[in-house]
Amino acid sequence: MTKKLLILTGCIGQLLLISSAYAMSCDHPINAYDATYCAASKMIQLDQEINQQYGKTVKSLNATQRKQVKQSQIKWIRDRDQECSTNGMVAVECVNQKMEKRIGLLKSIERECKSSGCDASKLTKIE
Repeated sequence: MTKKLLILTGCIGQLLLISSAYAMSCDHPINAYDATYCAASKMIQLDQEINQQYGKTVKSLNATQRKQVKQSQIKWIRDRDQECSTNGMVAVECVNQKMEKRIGLLKSIERECKSSGCDASKLTKIE
């Protein structure tokens, strides 16, 4: 009985080792499906990050500046959606690249407005 239990435990252990060896990693996706899955996961994370950063940025602005950033954010979203989608399909990497750039811009606006004053051209910038 204990010999059968040891053999069964060994087999399960080997299966776990084999499955972990073939586990997908977003650092090294195995195929196109994995790459798409990873890009989509990153898009979800970036969406959360951009929303948080937008909130932090507008808190550092006065009412007029907030209105400018809000208008540019809405325009940026429309442009991003138009540039990164075709026939109802989203190019996830395109969206991710645009969100990373926008997060950088929002951080820059927040940092500058808190320290040395707002650069008006950045408030309405759309990349």
